[in-house]
Amino acid sequence: MTPQTHSFNKKYFLILGLLFHLVAAFFSYGVHQSDELFQVFEFAGYKLGLNEARDLPWEFHEKMRSGLQPLFVFCITYLCQLIHLTNPFLIALVLRLLVSLVSFYAVFCLLQFFEKEISDSKLKNRLWFLGSLFWCLPYFHARLSSENVSTTLFIFGFLLTLKNVRISNSGIKLITAGLLMSVAFLCRFQIIFMIAGLFAWLLFIEKIQFFKLLFIVFGSLLALLLGLFVDHWLYGEWTLSWWNYLDLNLFKHAAAQFGEQPVYYFFTESLAQLLPPFSVLFLFLFFVFWFRFKTHVLTWITVPFIFLHFFIGHKELRFLFPILNFLPLITVFALTTLSVKYAKFFQSKLLIRSFVVLNTSALFLFCLSPADNVSHILKVVYDLSDQKELVLVCEDQNPYNNSGSLNYFKNKAVISLKKDQLNDSLAAGKNLYYFSEELNVSDTIRVQGITFKKVYSKFPAWLVYFNYNNWLERAGFSIYKN
Repeated sequence: MTPQTHSFNKKYFLILGLLFHLVAAFFSYGVHQSDELFQVFEFAGYKLGLNEARDLPWEFHEKMRSGLQPLFVFCITYLCQLIHLTNPFLIALVLRLLVSLVSFYAVFCLLQFFEKEISDSKLKNRLWFLGSLFWCLPYFHARLSSENVSTTLFIFGFLLTLKNVRISNSGIKLITAGLLMSVAFLCRFQIIFMIAGLFAWLLFIEKIQFFKLLFIVFGSLLALLLGLFVDHWLYGEWTLSWWNYLDLNLFKHAAAQFGEQPVYYFFTESLAQLLPPFSVLFLFLFFVFWFRFKTHVLTWITVPFIFLHFFIGHKELRFLFPILNFLPLITVFALTTLSVKYAKFFQSKLLIRSFVVLNTSALFLFCLSPADNVSHILKVVYDLSDQKELVLVCEDQNPYNNSGSLNYFKNKAVISLKKDQLNDSLAAGKNLYYFSEELNVSDTIRVQGITFKKVYSKFPAWLVYFNYNNWLERAGFSIYKN
């Protein structure tokens, strides 16, 4: 394969990757895990006056989350409101676009930096394919989660360190690198495992000059000082959120209340969710990379990050999501070292085509689907109300349940009621809607003697013909208006 062909494929993958990142930002609205809602949007909402301290989760009262991400959401929301953009779902779209594009650029910089270590053109193409179009990356990059934001910042600091560690007069850049990595730490404290691995590599493998290491440390201390002021902004008093987090989870075992998982949890969950059956191959290639590239900096940052998580009591697979950004590099580097026997297997057309088909299917699914059902419901109701008072009668579950801390995305013009509270006098003169968690094929239904007509369904009507095993009833919802 000629260099010209390789260059064409690289641009082709990047353009497609950018396109899917934009699609994911538009369509995969919502949150992957509730921490992103409760500890980012709701904290920002508190400073915006959308809720009160009593509405916030226990982490706020323990002062154990940094105010950096809430400050980012606060600033973007405030700027949007200045130009009369008040719809929280449109503001969240702006946030997703910003985070997605910056995260995509971070991975581009990462691949660009390490690409020179790969000489085979075919493997370079696979690197750019995986880095741009791996099924979960656009979805992950569209999240305002601490895992994504922290990893993106770490990558910039990580690359700035590697580019300047051997260059004289690079003090400012190394200070900036330390600042970026420390800000990454403030966004997600567990990223310290990667930072520690990088420092160990700098000391024992790179044998960095001591004064250069001091530049990085100085930048890190500046970021911690910044974090101190940001925490004061959020909590109204001087506190160290990172120390509070460490104290509660390491010494007081607060996270244990959410359950503890066995040591092998991450291994089995990765096999089950990292696009099986190819997940087996990805894990195999990880071990090959670590064995063959013992002194490589990617080994030194990923091994401690992964294996130290094994010894944390409360485990969730999302804790390892930061590794996804490094997966394309590790996979391709491992492929460069395989024997002829294994290389033929990984280069077989059947294997590659099967992976492309499965990866593309998952890519479309995750880019085009909301990240959670509740955000989808709230968005639909918000759009229907158009800031006018709306009474939402709920069949069973109430998406506007006041016990849930969802004030940032709630429309205050919406009043929610249970079905048994509905009567003729209440319905008179009201902008009345009925929320059903069932598919309800009929376009018209009667509830408590009141007729409602369907105005929204999660699924198009033709999909009813594919309602095998009644799966649509479990996944859909409909909204009716009187």
